[in-house]
Amino acid sequence: MANEDVVSWNAILAGYSQEGNHGLEAIFVFIEMVEEGMGLDHVSFTSAVSACGHEMNLELGKQIHGLTIKSGYGSHCMNDRNIVSWTTMISIDEEDAISLFNEGMLRKGCVKMH
Repeated sequence: MANEDVVSWNAILAGYSQEGNHGLEAIFVFIEMVEEGMGLDHVSFTSAVSACGHEMNLELGKQIHGLTIKSGYGSHCMNDRNIVSWTTMISIDEEDAISLFNEGMLRKGCVKMH
């Protein structure tokens, strides 16, 4: 890549993540970004968490969520769990998705129903 900046890395990461069946590749790109000391942003974190959902890897999703919080992102909700973490849990746990949504996102105030 001629111009290796966060935008070009995020384009690759988001492309893999959005495809759905390339979640593992997206995770590898995210790990490489971290190892290279790339300045991660909200696109990086959102794509990586989405990839964890596609791969049904809740543990890695939790770790990326922790890195998200440490980096100053993810403050959409004033609880320990925010919109990113709840979305990851719901996408991974299909059997309990509705109860997670009701108990987590609605009750904790991460999502407002209009």
